[in-house]
Amino acid sequence: MSEPTSPHPLAARYDAFWNAAAPEVRTGRVSLDACALDKGNDARRGVTLLARPAPAVAERLAARLEALRGLEPGQYYQPRADLHLTVLSLFTATADHAPYLAHVDAYDAAVREAIRGEAPFTIDVRGVTLSPAAVLVQGFPRDDTLARIRARLRAALAARGLGGALDQRYRLETAHLTLVRFAAPLRDPARFVDALAAARTEAFGPSTVAALELVLGDWYQSSERARPIATYALGTAARVTNT
Repeated sequence: MSEPTSPHPLAARYDAFWNAAAPEVRTGRVSLDACALDKGNDARRGVTLLARPAPAVAERLAARLEALRGLEPGQYYQPRADLHLTVLSLFTATADHAPYLAHVDAYDAAVREAIRGEAPFTIDVRGVTLSPAAVLVQGFPRDDTLARIRARLRAALAARGLGGALDQRYRLETAHLTLVRFAAPLRDPARFVDALAAARTEAFGPSTVAALELVLGDWYQSSERARPIATYALGTAARVTNT
């Protein structure tokens, strides 16, 4: 008989998110994002290193989003084209972003240094969890490549004097994707949480990350407002495109 598989180290973190937020959301106590439904007037911009889910995973996530939209149409649902996993926010989106943009070349150099020699990695996308402000889909990396890239990138940025803008909201250690942001009071919060509870272990599939994107984008990584800076192929440390 095979030994039981140990829980993934991130499982407890995602469970803690759920256990803290679900009772609050069930009673309608959510943190609303006032800008989510009026992004055209949101001047916040940041530079983010991100990864995209595999097409098959994105398709399954889009189907889950539509099911949730049917329950609560007044919320902000991440468009399929905007779905992403944040590897690291090099600086958090802010309206006063101009001074940071003077360092784009240094950000690019830091990323290239951080990913040198790193191979593509796979994340199992499975289940949803909650925060007071959002619905998140859970990602479980199969190895420590993502954590190592983050650590190397933090070090590379710090060596260039650019570490002060990192982790300003929280230290990013999970591998989640944001699906929904709360933008209006929930019509039926208990029913919404029940629907999420039914999807707590839903398998969306494996997603192999073979390339990373460095993007100047808004708070939501909206594709229509994003300015690609560079794309990097893992395994070669080569810049694929540069804009």
